[in-house]
Amino acid sequence: MNRKLRYAVPIVAVLAVGCNSTTGSLSKENMGSTLGAVGGALIGAKVAGGNNRWLGAAIGGALGFYAGKVIGRNLDERDRQALAAQTIEVLDQPTASVSTWQSDRSGAAAEIKTGEISYKSETREVKRLATVEAVPNIRLESREYQTTSALRVRSGPGTRYQTITTLQPGDRVDSAGRTENGWLMLAKKGVTVGYVHGDYVTPYNPIEQAKAEGIDLDSVELESLPRQEAFAGIDLDSMETTTSTVTAQLGCRDVQISVTTDQGTENETAQACQKPDGVWELG
Repeated sequence: MNRKLRYAVPIVAVLAVGCNSTTGSLSKENMGSTLGAVGGALIGAKVAGGNNRWLGAAIGGALGFYAGKVIGRNLDERDRQALAAQTIEVLDQPTASVSTWQSDRSGAAAEIKTGEISYKSETREVKRLATVEAVPNIRLESREYQTTSALRVRSGPGTRYQTITTLQPGDRVDSAGRTENGWLMLAKKGVTVGYVHGDYVTPYNPIEQAKAEGIDLDSVELESLPRQEAFAGIDLDSMETTTSTVTAQLGCRDVQISVTTDQGTENETAQACQKPDGVWELG
C-alpha cells in the first residue's frame, strides 16, 4: 500500500476578513491523479522537494480559493486539487498566457487566462557572505533548481565577477531571487552564497531523477528521494556574513477562470499576487 506524503498546506479562504490554515495530505495514488490531470510530474516534484514546499502552500491557497468561490462548487476534491495545481503552474509563467485543463476522471474542463505581471516594490534585508556582491533589485523567489551542466558560481550577477566555486551537472541549488539580467541569487540557509545564470539550471524534479535511477516510487517516500546537494562544503558558521538592503519586486496579475462541468459553465475574474515567499495568492 502506498504511504502518505504529508506537507503543511495553508488553505487560504480568500475573503475580506483574512485567511485560515490547516494540514493536508496526498497519497501517491492521489498525487498521481493530480499529476496526470496537469500533464506532468513537475508540479508533484515541486511539492515534494524540500525547500519547494512553498508550492504546496501555493496549491493549498488555490484550493482554498476554489473551495470558497462558486466556481469550484461542482468539482470533487481530486479535480479541485488538479485544477489548483494547473492554476499555480499558469500563474508562474513569465508572460500572459492561456492554459486549458481537462479532468481524466469526470469530464470537467477549465480555461485559465493570465494577464501580464505588474510588479510592486518593497524594501527587504538580505543576508549574504561578505565576499558576495549586493544587488539593488531582485525578484524574490524561493525555489529549487538543478544544474544542467558544469557551472561557475560567481560573486556577482555577471561573468565579470570572480568565480567562487564550480557546480557539477545535477547539483541542486536554492534560489532566493532572480536579478533583472536573469541571474539567480543562490542561498544556503537564507544566506546568499553566489550567483549563476538561469539559463543553465532547470526546476528540480526528484520524480524524474528517481525514474532515471530506476527507483520504484511506490517503495519510497517522495521526500526521501536522492538529491545531489550543492554547497555542502560551505560552513556558514566559519565565514563572515553581512546584511544589505534590496528592493524586492513582487508580482501581481489578473486571472480569468472558466470551469465547465455537467452542471454548466462558471466564470471568475480575480487578481493573484505574490507573497514575500514567492507564493501566488488568489484574491
